[in-house]
Amino acid sequence: MATNKEWALRMIPILVRWAQGAWDKPHYYSDLTAAVGHKTNQIGNVMGTIQDIIDDLQKKSGKKIPTLNCLVFSKSSDLPSDGFDYVIKNYSKLSPDSKKGEVRKLNLQAHLYDWEWVLDSLGLQPAKIFSTDDLSKLKSSSHGFGGEGKEHKSIKDYICSHPESIGIKKVTSARTEYDLLSGDRLDVFFECKGNKHIAIEVKPSSSPEYDITRGIFQCVKYQAVMDAARVADYGNYNNEVILVMAGIMSVKNRQLANDLAINYIENFTFPG
Repeated sequence: MATNKEWALRMIPILVRWAQGAWDKPHYYSDLTAAVGHKTNQIGNVMGTIQDIIDDLQKKSGKKIPTLNCLVFSKSSDLPSDGFDYVIKNYSKLSPDSKKGEVRKLNLQAHLYDWEWVLDSLGLQPAKIFSTDDLSKLKSSSHGFGGEGKEHKSIKDYICSHPESIGIKKVTSARTEYDLLSGDRLDVFFECKGNKHIAIEVKPSSSPEYDITRGIFQCVKYQAVMDAARVADYGNYNNEVILVMAGIMSVKNRQLANDLAINYIENFTFPG
C-alpha cells in the first residue's frame, strides 16, 4: 500500500498542471484523489505531506516556492479547508471574503511560477492529459463529424421539453437551436427564474471520444461568449453551460472537464 509521501508525489504533478493552466477554476479534494486513484477520506494528511515536500525542497534549494495546497477546495465552502492553517497561520480565523482574497493571491503566484525545476528536482514528470500525438489527432479529426442524427435531435427535443430530466427547474423559456452573438448555435437554451441562463451541449452515444473532447472546449467557448454578451445587452443574469452525453466520459476527457470546471451529465437516457 502506498505511503502518504508516495501519494503526495503522484499528486504534485496534477497540482502543477492545475496551477499552470486552470488556476482560476474550482478543483476539489475528490478531483485530486480521483486523478491519482486514491480512495481515502484522509486527504488532509496527504496535503500536509505535499507541503512538507515543498518546504523541504525550498530549504535545500534556497528558492522560495509557492504553495500548491490552496488550489484544492472543499465542496462545502468552495475554499481550502481550515486545515490550510498548516500552510498559512490563522487561515481558519479569516472571514470568507478574506480567505477568497488570500487564496486567489496565492493561486496567482503558483500560476506565474516556473514549476519545471521543481518537478525535475523531485524526479517527477508533467501530468499531461493528452500527448502531443493525441493533440495532433484531435485537431485533424475535429472537422467532419457533422450532420444532426436522429438520436441527437431526440435528446435535444426531450431535454427542451423536460428540463427536470437534467435537474433544471423554474424554467421560464426553453428553446432549441439558440443563436449566440458569436454565431455559434446552442443545442438547448433555458432562461430560468432568478436571472439564470443555461446552455446545453448534447452529444449522442455515437459521438467518438474526440467529439466529446471538442464538446468540452465548445462549452468553454459558450460560457465565455454568454458572459461577454452581458456587456452587449447590459444583462443582469448568471450563465451556466452543461454538457449532456448519452455515452460515458473517458478518463482523459473526465480529467479535462474537471480541470476546466465543465459541468457534465453522462449516460443520459430518456423514454422513447
